[in-house]
Amino acid sequence: MIPSRGDVVWGDDPFKHDPDPGRPWLVLNSDGHPFADEQSIAVALSTSGHVDALPIPDDRWLDGGTPRRSYVLPWSLHSPQSRYVEFRQGRLDERFVSEVSRRSTSYIDPD
Repeated sequence: MIPSRGDVVWGDDPFKHDPDPGRPWLVLNSDGHPFADEQSIAVALSTSGHVDALPIPDDRWLDGGTPRRSYVLPWSLHSPQSRYVEFRQGRLDERFVSEVSRRSTSYIDPD
């Protein structure tokens, strides 16, 4: 499966060591990603409302969703490979995805 910007996909989390090492990821990359058919730029979703985590309003889901209240962790960047994406869980609207992208960039852009 080749995910697109705004897709929430389920895939491996390299930082988890549980029996189920997966988690949902929000895909942020644009069509300009040079290897979009092989990997994505994504941020983690969590059910924990950490400081600076962005709650996902129900009305931002274009389809799909999460079974529990979920948050995007804009500092938790990952580059999941398409071959390890198990399924697409849903899709978030562009307004919300753009806000997440802006927040993610703020953690790495010194300006």
